[in-house]
Amino acid sequence: MGRKENLSLEKSLSFLVLIVMLHNSLNVASDSVDEANALLKWKASLPNQTQSKLASWSLPPKNATVSQPCTWFGISCKNGSVNIFNLSNSGIAGTLDEFSFKSFPNLAYVDLWNNGLSGSIPPQISQLTKLIYLDLSSNQFSGSIPPEIGLLTHLEVLYPDRNQLNGSIPEEIGNLKSLNELALSSNQLDGPIPTSLGNLTNLVSLYLYNNSLSGYIPPQIGNLSNLIELDIDTNLLTGRIPSTLGNLKNLKVLHAFQNQLFGSIPPEIGNLKSLHELDLSQNKLNCSIPASLGSLKELQILSLRDNKLSGFISQIENVR
Repeated sequence: MGRKENLSLEKSLSFLVLIVMLHNSLNVASDSVDEANALLKWKASLPNQTQSKLASWSLPPKNATVSQPCTWFGISCKNGSVNIFNLSNSGIAGTLDEFSFKSFPNLAYVDLWNNGLSGSIPPQISQLTKLIYLDLSSNQFSGSIPPEIGLLTHLEVLYPDRNQLNGSIPEEIGNLKSLNELALSSNQLDGPIPTSLGNLTNLVSLYLYNNSLSGYIPPQIGNLSNLIELDIDTNLLTGRIPSTLGNLKNLKVLHAFQNQLFGSIPPEIGNLKSLHELDLSQNKLNCSIPASLGSLKELQILSLRDNKLSGFISQIENVR
């Protein structure tokens, strides 16, 4: 092949690359416009008096260059597409009913903590297929947790706590195998703790306190080998404390107080050598305090009051 043929081939390849780049650029611009329009539509659905932080959310004049939403308050982008949506503590009210989840294919981080948002969590939230972080806490969301949330398989953090959510915890949450932190506390949830939570083996913290959860503590919780904090207090849980909790060798905090647990404290709790806090108070436990608790050398807080326990522990030094 001669130089002319090589040059012709290079020009053809260069032209092809240019076409691909132009196509990608047009796609990015198109995505950006779609995202901007979706954000503006949602903004328009919010009460005017709560939009003060969203003043930058506006399209430029017709003759101006099209503005991406990436410079708007609370919005960050990657490769020209919205990937972070952070309106935490922004004083906004309204609902998510008009939020077009499907318009944000690259959204990875959503933080709406501490606002006045209400209504239900739409099942369409499952369309955020790249979502890693979701914080809806400290709002006024009501209704049940949609089972579709179990489709967010990349999710690492899920915080819908401190709302008015009711109904049961969907079994589908057990599909979120990447989850590190799960907080469902301070809602109005009832029904049992799903056994499927035992599938969340990457979980570091599990907060279910201050609900109306009933039934027994699933033995499958003992599968959560990375768990550091387990807070299931202030519920209506009954039955015996499962011995499988003794498998949680990394656990530092175990709060199960103010429930209706009965029977004995399993001696396997003495295997939790990293435990700093153990609170089983205000239950219906009726047994001798197991001697194995004396081996919890890291324990700093121990509360067993308001039960029907007998015996004592002499070996623990740092407890208060």
